[in-house]
Amino acid sequence: MATNDPTPFQSIPWISTLLKDTSFVTLTIPSRTNKSSTEDSLFSKTLNSETTLSACLSQYRAPRNTKSKSTPSSPQSTTTSTLAEELRLFFILGSDLNGYPGILHGGIVATLLDEATGLLLSLNGHVGDASIREAKDAQPGPVTAYLNTKFLRPVPTPGAILVQARMIEVKEDRKWRIEGVIRDGEGIVLAQAEALYIRPRAKI
Repeated sequence: MATNDPTPFQSIPWISTLLKDTSFVTLTIPSRTNKSSTEDSLFSKTLNSETTLSACLSQYRAPRNTKSKSTPSSPQSTTTSTLAEELRLFFILGSDLNGYPGILHGGIVATLLDEATGLLLSLNGHVGDASIREAKDAQPGPVTAYLNTKFLRPVPTPGAILVQARMIEVKEDRKWRIEGVIRDGEGIVLAQAEALYIRPRAKI
């Protein structure tokens, strides 16, 4: 299904308008790519169909005052500089993700918030690809300590949504607090979450 192809979104007026913001840069989502290790299979296979998440588009916005001149091509960057202060994902939702009729299942709502916050962390170089994480003496990758989610309004399906993630706090380069929200075409917040990621001191 369409990944980082803006075509499916151009016919959606509110998304088309947001895409004109040149402060955001489009990047590839690695979790939509099939891997032989089965890593990211949830988003690359299970949730990648015409009736689930038929299209997605990801963009980031770099900090206005940043010393880093790097431009990440994917969230596998190994730099420790903050390359992105905000990430946004556009999704087209299908009806096979429903809980109640015409309403996105609450578990999928939380999954999308977890994906967005985790991708922001990865984009800033705190995760690394599998080969880096599996190397001898390599630091373990961050894991979710909590994802405190508030379900404010039903997320209707089929339809399109915006999922945003923003870094709130970084401690000791091993704890990251990130905010995530899901909005509809009118900018109304449908769900929000605060995630805490920690880097274990030893491999799990």
